Amino acid sequence: MTKTYIDANTLIVAFRGDHSAADAALGLLGEPERTFVSSAYLRLETLRKPLFYRREDEIAFMESYFSMVSLWVPTDDALVERALRLAAQFDLGAMDALHAAAALWAGADLFVTMERPTKPLFRVPGLNALSLHPQGEDGP
Repeated sequence: MTKTYIDANTLIVAFRGDHSAADAALGLLGEPERTFVSSAYLRLETLRKPLFYRREDEIAFMESYFSMVSLWVPTDDALVERALRLAAQFDLGAMDALHAAAALWAGADLFVTMERPTKPLFRVPGLNALSLHPQGEDGP
């Protein structure tokens, strides 16, 4: 089983279906040889808007994904400290740093994102990041 951490933008693209990488994102979620790891930070990032706007179909999609998660990374001060160190060392955004720290803590084999491979996230040692971002196309 490939232990996989899915980034928020990948889940959003999979749900919306209007991006050229949507099929790849959905396909990845359906691969039986994967086991998913996640964090409360991912739930916060992906559910805040659908809950606020009461978008029931999007809430159901996200909750369906979260029900497949086999390992939840504990949220604690040590994880936040690790994220802060990563952010400072690699110039990561706050949420990217939290996701990277969580994936590293979980021992994820793969970190899937829509970020371009030129972004700082791809310089984090031990984070085997895979970009689903199509070359020459703007954001998710």
